[in-house]
Amino acid sequence: MLRARALGALPLLLTVLALGAWVQGLGGHGLLLAVGLQVLLMWWALYVLWAWPPPLRGAWFRVKAWEVPLYRRLGVYPYMALLRALGWERLRRQAQGFDGTRLTLGRYERFTREAEFSHALLGLVTLGLVGVTALRGQGDTAAWLLLTGVVCHGYPVMLQRTLRVRLERLMRRSTPQADPR
Repeated sequence: MLRARALGALPLLLTVLALGAWVQGLGGHGLLLAVGLQVLLMWWALYVLWAWPPPLRGAWFRVKAWEVPLYRRLGVYPYMALLRALGWERLRRQAQGFDGTRLTLGRYERFTREAEFSHALLGLVTLGLVGVTALRGQGDTAAWLLLTGVVCHGYPVMLQRTLRVRLERLMRRSTPQADPR
């Protein structure tokens, strides 16, 4: 069953890309095309996570000490404030089962890995699309795809990694320590 669901991910991606090519063929080369493709790709990523849940372990998910200061300088906290102002965080918090208590910190930490994985995957797909459109001489479309890719996938990856550091710190504090005596 898992294999059948996983195999469905490729035709779905090809359908999303074909739809984007069709819209582009109709003269859609701007921001609307780029945003529409990003939204469709995010739906595809949700399907991929459901159909083929990755292990979400390994060196990639360990945040290096230099990352969080860099992400701060790149504006990850104003980006997070924008998402909060738009109500995105409240919506996602309900969907992921985090209720603000220490008991659900582990679930929230797992969610950061899932979100990071899907946004990193979509960032790679977007870079491929940027390359294809640039090679076809459609610089405006490539630029819009790159811009929306950074906003829709680059910043979310940085945000998830920044949040995970904070969550891991909270989880260490909430874990009872052994009595040193």
